[in-house]
Amino acid sequence: MVSFLLSQENLPYVISLCIVGILGIVESLSLVIGASFLGLLDDWAPNDAGNDVGGVTGLAGWLCISRLPLLIWFVLALVSFAIAGLSVNYFSLSWFNSLLTQSVSLPISLMLMALSCHFLGGRLASILPKNESSAVSVEDLNGCVGTLTIGKAVLGNPSEALVKDDYMQKHYVLVEPDEDGVEFLTGTQVVLLKRKGRVWSAAKLKS
Repeated sequence: MVSFLLSQENLPYVISLCIVGILGIVESLSLVIGASFLGLLDDWAPNDAGNDVGGVTGLAGWLCISRLPLLIWFVLALVSFAIAGLSVNYFSLSWFNSLLTQSVSLPISLMLMALSCHFLGGRLASILPKNESSAVSVEDLNGCVGTLTIGKAVLGNPSEALVKDDYMQKHYVLVEPDEDGVEFLTGTQVVLLKRKGRVWSAAKLKS
């Protein structure tokens, strides 16, 4: 099995699985330090909603890129690509006693990956909350109320907050108090005031 995985023909698929593992580690570490890589990556992603559905945008819609958080879609694509490639080579080895060359297995794997993104991505999109970046951009969150999700935020050391926009869709953003000597603990409700780069200045919501 090890020789099968380490063969040159399976190299792209093993690398894809390794990338998924690295993304999982990065996401876990980012949560520990008080920020979700998944949420931040989704906020950084360009908003294609409202563009012409033809061409590249139409293909992206068919692949469900705009219907899923970007990191979840990326993991789905990588895992689907890896499983497809390894499966194709496994059956080739079982039936013909040889592995397919990459020039043959890669197009097959990419086609199966696209089908997986379309059908499995569609199922996931119906279960998960809708991709928040499709309705309101991060720039439009001024005045919205958020809840600190993890850690403690002080001026100069932001932490993650979950914010719902006017459409009740979710955004994960970094927030910090607008004044020194103030701290936001997990569960604190805050009002977004001003965005500075990736970080929002916020004030505690008065009860």
